[in-house]
Amino acid sequence: MFQGIKQLEEKNVASEINCMVWSSRMDLVAFSNAKGEVALHRLSWTRAWVLSPPKEGQTVNNIAWRPDGKVLAIAYKDGSILLINIETKAVLNKFDIAGEITFVSWVQEKVEVKPKNIYKLKDEDKDISKFVDLSKPYIRDPPPVSHLEGSINFEDIKGLTSFLQEQSEFNLLIIGTKEGILHVRVFGCWNCLVLNVSDKVGYKCSIQNAHFTEDLSKLFITVTDEENNIHTILFDSNIFKAHSGELYHVTMKYIKIYELILYLAKILTSITETWESILLEIDKKLAKYASQVPEGGVTADFLALLMQGLCSERLEEFLICDLTKKGLEKFGQTMEVSYSNIQSYLFRHIIKYSQNGTFHLSELKGMAKFEERFGVIGLDEDLIQKAIRSNGAFVIKAGEMQQIINHSVINYKAFFRWLYASIMHLMEEPIPSEIQKMTQQDLACITEFLKNFDSYGQKEGEEGGSQQFIMERLGQYLVNEDLIIKPDMSGNDWTQFIEDNECLKNNSNILTHYEDKSLVQVFNELKDNIEKVFQSPLAAIEKTIEPISKFDCFNFGTSEIKISSINISNDMLLIALLKPSKSIYLLQVLFDSQRNCQARCGNFFFNAEEQLLTIVDTQFYSPSILSILLQETDENNKRGGILQLSMASALEQLIEVNLFSQLTEENIPNINGWTLGQRHFKSVEMPVTQFSVSGTRRVSIVLSENKRKVKLFEMECEEDEEEEVDMSTSTIKDDSFM
Repeated sequence: MFQGIKQLEEKNVASEINCMVWSSRMDLVAFSNAKGEVALHRLSWTRAWVLSPPKEGQTVNNIAWRPDGKVLAIAYKDGSILLINIETKAVLNKFDIAGEITFVSWVQEKVEVKPKNIYKLKDEDKDISKFVDLSKPYIRDPPPVSHLEGSINFEDIKGLTSFLQEQSEFNLLIIGTKEGILHVRVFGCWNCLVLNVSDKVGYKCSIQNAHFTEDLSKLFITVTDEENNIHTILFDSNIFKAHSGELYHVTMKYIKIYELILYLAKILTSITETWESILLEIDKKLAKYASQVPEGGVTADFLALLMQGLCSERLEEFLICDLTKKGLEKFGQTMEVSYSNIQSYLFRHIIKYSQNGTFHLSELKGMAKFEERFGVIGLDEDLIQKAIRSNGAFVIKAGEMQQIINHSVINYKAFFRWLYASIMHLMEEPIPSEIQKMTQQDLACITEFLKNFDSYGQKEGEEGGSQQFIMERLGQYLVNEDLIIKPDMSGNDWTQFIEDNECLKNNSNILTHYEDKSLVQVFNELKDNIEKVFQSPLAAIEKTIEPISKFDCFNFGTSEIKISSINISNDMLLIALLKPSKSIYLLQVLFDSQRNCQARCGNFFFNAEEQLLTIVDTQFYSPSILSILLQETDENNKRGGILQLSMASALEQLIEVNLFSQLTEENIPNINGWTLGQRHFKSVEMPVTQFSVSGTRRVSIVLSENKRKVKLFEMECEEDEEEEVDMSTSTIKDDSFM
């Protein structure tokens, strides 16, 4: 017995709405408008927040809620997808999908109640150590940072790692494209599957819908081909059922390492900004001077001043007028503090937290040794070892930078102390007593500092051969180019030992020191190798996803169709296909443990008292109810209404069909859904264009034809709360039990 439907709110909106989705866990509805904005509203239509598009003019294609209702996936027209924390509006993750996105869904494995340690690896037959994530007791995650430009700062909220690891149930974000590519991301993060459906079926197609069974062992994908024929393909996706524990653990490591890489990239940016801020002004002045003298003239002029006390007119003008005594004092004061800050970044952040990366990668390598478990999903031990070596090389390079800074600070102090005294002498001012006389050691430091001024200080600029002057050795480590001045390793015993033993030099367990690479280059190699670690399972998982059954459905004359699907049980699925404006094809698919499929089908139209109603939209309200948005055909008085159709009475009308022969409209029975006994209708008193329903929250929202008005309804209220109102002059009634 159906209950009454009660209108709660009626609101006008400023911009046209194009997408609406209810949360299954909270009384929240997310919708997007023509401006590309995404808004979150409560059932009372109180607005929680509004999110502007990442780019001007960007519009939203799809929206999907994570099953626990805490994260919203927003797919934009350009293929970018944002994962949003609904409590704070923070961008948790951002990634891009090649091609136009046509479908987005977020599904969760439906299982019996499991203990909290369900995802601990077990092996009853073999004595294999269980994997336990030991990172928390021994190493700290880096403090949260904002990694996306324009997003809010993460200082007062949980980081990406802790937020995503709150999930205890295995869930998948499914994304389909117009080009026939299906992407599956565990927790919306790790892209574990890229399935080219067009290749699997042998023709170009566009994905319209994808639906997993409750235990994730089977995957139904509905596509349209170039001639608008509709096809439904059943794939074997048992790997998601059989290896959900392994995928869970790999994804958790992916999240840890992913955030670690974001953090290290943020710190590298901070180091570069610190370095540029202290050297930019003096480098510009030196670059101007270098452009006025012959090649090699900068070093020659300074050495002449140092060794012979000779100062050319050009150098004297540069020191007194351009560099100035006051400017040199200011630079000297900030240089030591800035270098100290860079050292702090290196030691407290780069070196410390990149060692965390070694820990997580080593645990990942340990998982890969369980070949019967993780080998199946494509985890490659050799690729992980390569990433560990890259991570070690990054730590070594950061340590090398520490030594360069220690050495440079000594040279800097001697150089600027001498330069300051030289300017005072040229200005015929007394030299302050705190400036000590030059020692032989100071002279050696200054000479070393000056000898490479021209060799690495000048390089091609971006504009027509102009030159940029970089006066110290640290800057070369912060660009994506080979080092111009390489570290001197001639006196290093370990380096010599490795060179003398070829077998050790080529051993994969020996960390590599790239003498000719910058820190940025080594970091980019680390990112590439880590990316390869998590890309290697793509091919292995994709090979296991094979079609079981393929069957042709219908041709509605359009490439874009509205489909709603729902699991009745683990061996039964219902699919509703809307033939635009006319009817709904209801397909009941049953399958057994031997992967055999059977199907029953029926075509439902709605004729009320000889008045054929147009079908605007349809969604499953629950496994037992199909919600249908209907509309009168009278152009002068079009009114829409929500029909709740009982699946119990509808399924009785279906007939068995052969999935291996093309389903045509001629051999499917036509059924007037209005005459079925179990249904309930509610007029919305306006022309309509789409709706969204939620059986778990017992609510619906209907969008008007002009897309600027919405009406919210409570779907299961008491019968006497709403009066019956005529929809038209016919006998169609609101809240009537028929």
